[in-house]
Amino acid sequence: MSRSLKEVVMVDAKDWKVTEAPICPHCKTVMEQMDSRYLDWESPYLWVCYNNECTLFKKGWEHMMDTMGQLVSYRFMIHPQSGQTGVIPAFSQQYLKAQCKKANPNYDED
Repeated sequence: MSRSLKEVVMVDAKDWKVTEAPICPHCKTVMEQMDSRYLDWESPYLWVCYNNECTLFKKGWEHMMDTMGQLVSYRFMIHPQSGQTGVIPAFSQQYLKAQCKKANPNYDED
């Protein structure tokens, strides 16, 4: 498996509120970076809880079906620059892991 270097974009994170991996308040699991460069979050990544046993994620399926009629859940997230917390949609247990899982954003795997 080879890797190729992409354009490196320097990010000044000195004024960011959350620069080290936080703990999810719902399951006490260490959160991981989710690549958000192509989403409308104005951040190269978000902190996301990928724990499939997280109570927020597990209860989200029933809550969304009961209130919205949608087979979807959500994962806890933190915006690194502002520290703002919220949820991000998860269409399956693997969806965010497969689509936006943490990785060095400066490399592509071939």
